[in-house]
Formats: sequence, C-alpha cells, structure tokens
Amino acid sequence: VLIVIDLSTLIDSGARAWPDYSRVGSCYLPQVIYDEIEFLSDRAPEPNLEQAAREFLRFFPNSGWQLTTASASHPALTPPAGKTLSKQARQSVAVVQCVYGLSQEHPGELVVLVSNAQQLLKSLPILQSPNLCGITAAALLQWARTGQRSPAVTQQMQAMIKAGETPGGAPAASKSPAPKPTAKQPQPTAPKNPAPMAGPASAAQSRPKSGGSRGLSGLIG
Repeated sequence: VLIVIDLSTLIDSGARAWPDYSRVGSCYLPQVIYDEIEFLSDRAPEPNLEQAAREFLRFFPNSGWQLTTASASHPALTPPAGKTLSKQARQSVAVVQCVYGLSQEHPGELVVLVSNAQQLLKSLPILQSPNLCGITAAALLQWARTGQRSPAVTQQMQAMIKAGETPGGAPAASKSPAPKPTAKQPQPTAPKNPAPMAGPASAAQSRPKSGGSRGLSGLIG
C-alpha cells in the first residue's frame, strides 16, 4: 500500500501520529507539499502552522518517508483555457496528479491519499482509477493502530480484484511488475511568489462527463 500524505493530514493529526502511518504502508509526500511545509516553517500566517511545519522538517529525515514527483495528467484535471487557479487550487491539482501518477505507475498497488480536505477526496472518483482511493487522517490513524480498514479502502481493494489486480503489492499473474514510484530526497527550495495558503475550496457536487471546469469544480479555489 502506498500512502500519500497531504498537508492537511500533517497539520491536523500532530507529530505524535506521524510515525504510526508507516505501519500501514510506504509513506510518500508530494514535492509540492514539502515545498509548502518549508515555506510555512518560516512564514506561516499562524504560529501553530509554523510550529507544525518545523516539527515535520525535524521528523522527515529519519522517518523513512519519501518525496515523490510522480505526476500524470487527466482530462478532468485540465483547467479551462484562460482560467487562473489560486495557489490552493494549484496545490490541490498537483496532489491529485501525484496520486494519479502513482496509481498508474503501480497498477498492482493500492494508492491511498490521506487528506482532511473534502474537495480532494471527492475529486478522486472522477479519475476512475481502480487502485486509488482517499481517506481522512483519522481513518488512517485507526487503520494503523487497530488494523481496521476504512470502508473506502476495503471497497477499493475489491475493485482492484475485479479489475484483475492483486491488492497489497503484487500485480496479477498475467501482468509484468510495475516500476517503483518516482521518489527523491528533499531538495529545499523556496517556492516562487510565496503566499499564505487560501481556505479550502468547495467540494464537487456531481460527477463530470468530461474534463474542463466541471471536472475541476471541487479543486478550484
């Protein structure tokens, strides 16, 4: 299982919970989220955000977690021509592109996005990826500490079986092994034109028939 951690999970769950997440699977952090954490460690609009960011930067080097630049495009994640996305929306799209990229690289692995941002979780069904799902930080912590999976995880594992994949690591026998996820060690760089993160965007209310603004309705801020 590949666990992809969003910024909201890190901020809301607290440092005591972070080590437990690795009990479930391999933990990955999108590069865009790491860059934001670095920014928040010096210029967070609120003291608690700055403290959490600094705690994570101390935790990360010996955590066993990896950074990933994996990314894949999808028609539903393409903004309409002329549409300017907010910083929050750009980060949200980048995170979804990251987990979608990992799911494409590893069809035999379950990829789980962990986020407390409902607009991110509700955007995943648009991608129609049988080995990709999303859960909240609380659901991940319960899974890690009790072994009780979220219903969303169980449902997606069943979808993988129907699609001919084997959840938990190995692809189906007729498929060749997939490459490892694209990951690298942190390269601290200050993000261009930094600005405080905006508030969460409104969640998508309907499933789009195609890409464009409707496909991004839950991510655009």
